[in-house]
Amino acid sequence: MREKESIRELRGYEPNHVNCKVKLDANEGSKRLFKYLIKEISDSDIDLNLYPEDSYSDLKESIIDYINISGVNKKNLLVGNGSSEIIDLIIHTFVDKDEVILSFSPSFSMYSIYSQINGSKFIGVESDENLVINIDNVIEKVKENNPKIVIVCNPNNPTGTILKREEIIKLLDSTNSLVVLDEAYMDFGEESMLSDVFKYDNLIVLRTLSKAFGLAGIRTGYMLSNSSLINSVEKVRPPYNLNSLSDFIATRALRNKDVVKAYIKEVKEEREVLYEEMIGMGIKAYKSQANFILFYSEIENLSQKLIDRGVLIRKFGGKLENYYRVTIGDKEENSMFVGAIRDILKKEK
Repeated sequence: MREKESIRELRGYEPNHVNCKVKLDANEGSKRLFKYLIKEISDSDIDLNLYPEDSYSDLKESIIDYINISGVNKKNLLVGNGSSEIIDLIIHTFVDKDEVILSFSPSFSMYSIYSQINGSKFIGVESDENLVINIDNVIEKVKENNPKIVIVCNPNNPTGTILKREEIIKLLDSTNSLVVLDEAYMDFGEESMLSDVFKYDNLIVLRTLSKAFGLAGIRTGYMLSNSSLINSVEKVRPPYNLNSLSDFIATRALRNKDVVKAYIKEVKEEREVLYEEMIGMGIKAYKSQANFILFYSEIENLSQKLIDRGVLIRKFGGKLENYYRVTIGDKEENSMFVGAIRDILKKEK
């Protein structure tokens, strides 16, 4: 059977299966935050023989309490099997074949992949030599190409840079295109647009529990928008798209705001310490507003040398050749990464 034309050049996703003592390659949060919920599952009376309650009412109530934004109700929320699924649903909902999706370059790779699968045209607005996005350049490209959707990863992955609220507002005021703000890492930044979602009829904000909640394994994210856009995406959302166990864990994790806030504070502190350590070693590292740091190094086979020392980070290629991304771990994990880098640098001299 011949594949459809739009996916013939695609390669399937290949996760990194290298087993290392310190895993700092995928921007995952700490495993310690909500490990106790596994016992709560075993003690609960979840009916796993039944499909989940498809409105996800309790989960949406927990989200509303957590974000604490006036005027938000369940009709303003859609939950998904990770925010990645919701991005795919949004594209399927609003973008026809050959219509344009615009985002940044570099940014989250799945934007262009979902666009390609959909048969849409993807345009990535290049960042400058310091990997910073110029919002005026973005607005100019939006006016030139009239995209159906503009996807803004903020803070941006993999660079960690952030657009200020006034820059996002400037973009929103300049276009009728649907603007999708992927705030997967915004828990670690300071420029969220969640509270502005009702001021614009073309704004969607996405959040995930994979990062600040340390729950990447339950694949849970949500979309906040006006009820009209929510209703449109609901038309293509698969029934029961979030399983009962994910629903159970996410609902309870969101009720523990103090735990999450304390972890976010810890990550921010560790991020600054790690950044200063890397700069002190002469490494070209980039200031980050996320739970990772991007850095540049021409050390040959650096990622393998780190693996040999028990540390796994993310290596990039193409336009980001010699760039690496390290997740902010706990104090011990970060120390092991720094120690491994120091040892490698010492042997390079």
